[in-house]
Amino acid sequence: MRVAFPHMGNAYIPLRALVEHVGVEAVVPERPNRATLELGAKHAPEFVCLPFKITLGDCMNALEKGADTMAMVCGMWACRFGNYGHVQHLILRDMGYEFESLLIGREDPRAVWEKVKRAVGGGAFRRLLGAAAVFRAKAAAVEEIESKARFARPREERRGDTDRIMERYLTRVDEADTIRRVREIRRELREEFSALPLRDDDDVLRVRIVGELYVLLEPSLNFDLVRRLGAVHGVEAQPILSTYRWLLSPLWLDPFLHVSSSRARRVSRAYLPYVLGGEEHMTITGALDAPRQGFDGVIHAYPLTCMPENICRTVLPHISVTRDVPILGLCFDEHTSTVGTNTRLEAFLDMLRSRRGRGRNAKELEAEGVLRA
Repeated sequence: MRVAFPHMGNAYIPLRALVEHVGVEAVVPERPNRATLELGAKHAPEFVCLPFKITLGDCMNALEKGADTMAMVCGMWACRFGNYGHVQHLILRDMGYEFESLLIGREDPRAVWEKVKRAVGGGAFRRLLGAAAVFRAKAAAVEEIESKARFARPREERRGDTDRIMERYLTRVDEADTIRRVREIRRELREEFSALPLRDDDDVLRVRIVGELYVLLEPSLNFDLVRRLGAVHGVEAQPILSTYRWLLSPLWLDPFLHVSSSRARRVSRAYLPYVLGGEEHMTITGALDAPRQGFDGVIHAYPLTCMPENICRTVLPHISVTRDVPILGLCFDEHTSTVGTNTRLEAFLDMLRSRRGRGRNAKELEAEGVLRA
């Protein structure tokens, strides 16, 4: 069995570990790019959302590299993500590709398990337990690397230091073959980041990014939004979701993730009392919490035709007014341009800096007694 799965950010690192420690070969396609998008868009339904098109192109690249089994996690409820794997695999078979399907979430778990046992042979369950432990360890390591990079990038004294450290440690985690080795790498990572020279962060803007999961986490789709905000604009960008949350939450490998998910549904219930199957409750809660958590503004990133996030679009303007938090909406499809996105980002960041400046001036005047009643 040669198993492949679509890219989403750095999720390929723990997913590769999971597949290989079970005892089968992982086929990781090249990182998505413009050619991947064009390939997927050519064969996908015209008005399906952008993540479908890019992941379809990923699947085609993986099959061309020799994959014989395509794995896909399928969501539930009303979001079209629940049908990604089934529809994509129908399209691929219509194109002439031959492969096995592993549709996690939609297919009968017993059928999935039988396919794995046939490929692995004896001791499949024991191998799966060990693979799950390595999978969790690498997912946590990737989470820590990304988190430290998001904080350090807008504050680094020498531009590019953070990205070089991040890429080096992601590679080392990917190559690590034991949990003990992953832990050693994380200790070294903390030491290196603690020694990284950083500037004073009083003037660093902080922006919360909410929206659809794939748009938040896949740099090839969002024009590397998080890195660009930090490295080019000197802004700390914190997505409401992460690779770690997406990977571990469905498998119940970290109960604390479900605590935060339950809170998000509770906090956003007044605005959205229904579960739609996407990231809608995290989007609403992230915008509501942003002022209290010290963020200067919110960026709502979503793909065109995404039903859950388009419903959020009708709610966010009200939150922006009542919570006094600026919100910028960025919609992505295959026709979205880098130039247009950057222009809107720069205007939004200029406005945030202006608001912060006015707020500081008002506080200084009040401290001097000028604004006292």
